This record gives sequence, C-alpha cells and structure tokens, in this order.
Amino acid sequence: MKKSVFILIPSVALFTSCIYTAMYHFSNSDLEWLSPYEQGDTVLFSSSEGMDTMIVEEKKMHDYYLPFMANEASTEMHALGCITNKVKHNGESLSNDLIIVKETADRLRVDFIFYFRSHSQYDDTKEGFPFHKATISDMEYDDVIIIDDKNSKTNVKNTMACEYFIWSKSKGLLQYKYLNGDVYTFYKKIPRQK
Repeated sequence: MKKSVFILIPSVALFTSCIYTAMYHFSNSDLEWLSPYEQGDTVLFSSSEGMDTMIVEEKKMHDYYLPFMANEASTEMHALGCITNKVKHNGESLSNDLIIVKETADRLRVDFIFYFRSHSQYDDTKEGFPFHKATISDMEYDDVIIIDDKNSKTNVKNTMACEYFIWSKSKGLLQYKYLNGDVYTFYKKIPRQK
C-alpha cells in the first residue's frame, strides 16, 4: 500500500510543475488589431507617382487555453498575434509588421514596424488606447495611431525610408510617406482567393 502512494506523489508533483502560473488571453477588443487582414490578401496604395502593392504574407495567433506549458522558458502564457506584410515599391520589398502581445490581464502591447521605423504603444484598459482622429481620402477614422519622428526614429536615411505611417485599429495601414515626399494612401483591398 505504501509503495503505490509513493508512486502517485511524484507523478502529481511532475504534473503540477508543467502548468502555467498565469495565462493572459486576448479580449475581443484586442483581436480587432488582427481583423483587417488575412494571409494572402493584396492591398493597393496609390499616389501621384503610381501604385504600391502590399502582400499579407503571414497572419499568426497563439492564445492557448490549456494550462499545460508549451515552452519551459516561461511559466506564464502571454497571447501573441502578428501580421507580416511586404510592400512592393519600385522593385523593392519593404517590411511592414504588426505584433500584439497580451502582457497582463489589463495591458496589451502593440508594436508597429514599417521599413525600419518602429513604435511600441500600450493599451492599458484603465487608461484606454491613445487614438487620434484622421481624415484620409474623405473618410474619417477615430482609431488611428500616427507613427512619425515624434514617437519613433529610424536610422535609414535613403529616399525609400518611411517618414511616417498611419495605422487604424479597424482598417489596418491607411497611409505612409517616404522621405522623398511621396505619399501613398489606401486604395483597395483584394481578399485572397479561397
């Protein structure tokens, strides 16, 4: 009898050591950041100089609900989502990413990256996200983040570097300006063919 008790105790201890100590999941509001695009979408941006094409290369989300640790590097599970895009401009391919991480139950970190210009913003549910209002192509948006020299920096100084870009939580990338002065504005999204 004692022998069977001895066998059960180590297996219970092993089982409990493989469970996350905390799990932070996305809310429906958090998931809106990932809603504008699906993998395989094509998005066109127009300017007086021509057209840029953005391809949504990858959309991933990891938000595990089972409490068993998938990675022993951390005892906490933080939901993670990302959208990886490439903008085709004059034969070049420019990186453009959105990454969201649920840091705590009340805090979401949103990382914006466009051709070496990047910015992190935090959505604390107590304070809310510091959105701006913008009118672009006669459309009004009240959920935009403007990433420029005031809140980010870039070490790239060629004419294709991004001076600023505007991202809407509900619509995605709306507009961007290269250092040479060319402004590209959202024109049309072509959903992937299923």
